[in-house]
Amino acid sequence: METERLQEEDALGPRAASLLSLQTELLLDLVAEAQSRRLEEQRATFHAPQNPPSPAAALPRPLEDREQLYSTILSHQCQRMEAQRSEPPLPPGGQELLELLLRVQGGGRMEEQRSHPPTHTC
Repeated sequence: METERLQEEDALGPRAASLLSLQTELLLDLVAEAQSRRLEEQRATFHAPQNPPSPAAALPRPLEDREQLYSTILSHQCQRMEAQRSEPPLPPGGQELLELLLRVQGGGRMEEQRSHPPTHTC
C-alpha cells in the first residue's frame, strides 16, 4: 500500500513540476509582453532638423561665462558641504573632564577664554 502511494507521487511529481514550469513560463511571457507594450507606449519620436546649425552659431562661450559657471558650481558645492558638516563627538569621558575643569577653575574663567570656531567661507 505504501509503495503504491509512493509510485503515484512519483508519477504525479514530474507532471506537477512540468505544469508548474509551464505556468511559470506563461506568466513570465505575459509580464514581458506587458512591459514591452508599456515601453512602446512611452517611446518618443525624434525628428532631426532639416537644416543643421551653422558653425558660426556654435562658437565657444566667452571665458567669463565659464568662470561664472565654475564659481557657481564651487559655491553650491561649498554650501552643500557646510550643510552636511556636523560637530565631532566628544571622546569617552570628555564631558566629565570638561565639567571637572569648570568646577575647578570656575565657570567664568573658562567662558572668558572660550573662542568661537572660524566660519567657513567659500
